[in-house]
Amino acid sequence: MNKLYKSISIITTCATMMLCMTSCLKDDEETLALPTPFSIRNIPSDYSATTNPTIYNPNAVIPNYQFEEEEGEDGYLVYRLDMTGIMNPNTHEWLDLYGTGLPGQNVWLSLDGNPKGLLVKNHSEDGTVSRKFDLVFLVDNSGSMNEEAEALARDITDWANSLASSGLDIVFGCVGYGGNVGAQYDHLVNGYGITGALNLGNVSLLNQFLNERGVYGTNRTKGYWGSDGETLSSIANTSYSSAGGECSIQAARFSNEHFNFRTGSNRVYVNMTDDANYPGGQQKWSINYLTESKAWNPSMGTIHTVYSGPTSYTNRPLYKEQSWLMSEYTGGTVLFANEDFSGVSLNDLPVTGAMQHSYSLYFAIPETMKDGQYHSLKVTVLSQDQAVRAERNFSIRFE
Repeated sequence: MNKLYKSISIITTCATMMLCMTSCLKDDEETLALPTPFSIRNIPSDYSATTNPTIYNPNAVIPNYQFEEEEGEDGYLVYRLDMTGIMNPNTHEWLDLYGTGLPGQNVWLSLDGNPKGLLVKNHSEDGTVSRKFDLVFLVDNSGSMNEEAEALARDITDWANSLASSGLDIVFGCVGYGGNVGAQYDHLVNGYGITGALNLGNVSLLNQFLNERGVYGTNRTKGYWGSDGETLSSIANTSYSSAGGECSIQAARFSNEHFNFRTGSNRVYVNMTDDANYPGGQQKWSINYLTESKAWNPSMGTIHTVYSGPTSYTNRPLYKEQSWLMSEYTGGTVLFANEDFSGVSLNDLPVTGAMQHSYSLYFAIPETMKDGQYHSLKVTVLSQDQAVRAERNFSIRFE
């Protein structure tokens, strides 16, 4: 089996991505980001923090993340940034992160240009840190996936069972998409759209959807299962039935917009396809949607890709797009597999490592910054040997 891991080498600048924490104030209102003068809940003071280093030629992506406000003290608030792991693009090993004041510090955070004291906790080493993940499988169930269908169902089942028993707080969902024929799919424009779904639930429910309905092959991810199956079917048939072909973005958006994701969870998607993303000329189904302002913000999750098709075609935005770009834009990873998915399992996809090497970054702000205004936040990662170089800029409102 000749398989290739593709660690992401394109840095996504998210200066315009807004974490949706409600209303805006006037553009001319300003707030000074005051330093934290002393340690709060073991978070180093801002006076001990140093400026984010300058990054040249970034080669890694800081993955999408989730923010949570925690209890503070003495007029200060504590914020926690949860994110999955960062892979060294050269060695494919997971980077250990070290915060302010520690030997080997390799992660920095600034707010409105001011360095912030940063406490870093590794989920796998600190039992006090919640490890909550919502994992959605996006599965191309068009006719060309017949070779892969049985192997994918087997591997999804085995991998999900393994994750569920690993100690992670994890639930699973699934979306099937692609081209179909038959009366039950007459509502699909050009024969393409969402064709099946299972909302988030435990691993037993996922097993029922994939293996206990008496269906086989690509039909394993067709149809709607669970207590809200009829509702999901109606939504899919009404608003997610038009594409130019197999459309991975449509599947990602369907789950993001209609699944019951848990508050504070890290969202992880695994997209499995053997073809391009076909938006049919519609921007809303284009991979470029992921880079639009306020469209796919960081808290919406990281998309990983398992791709078993040809890679030589030219990327044509809005018509025939390289589906693995979804991973490059969100900080995910890509696994290229044979057409029949032989000799490879989902354990080869570094998603398990990404979750097990996830981190929480803690920093403190004065309560006066909870003002409804946008603030610029920058996270920089630079390994000691400079082999891993990543940076992400975005705006946040503390509400």
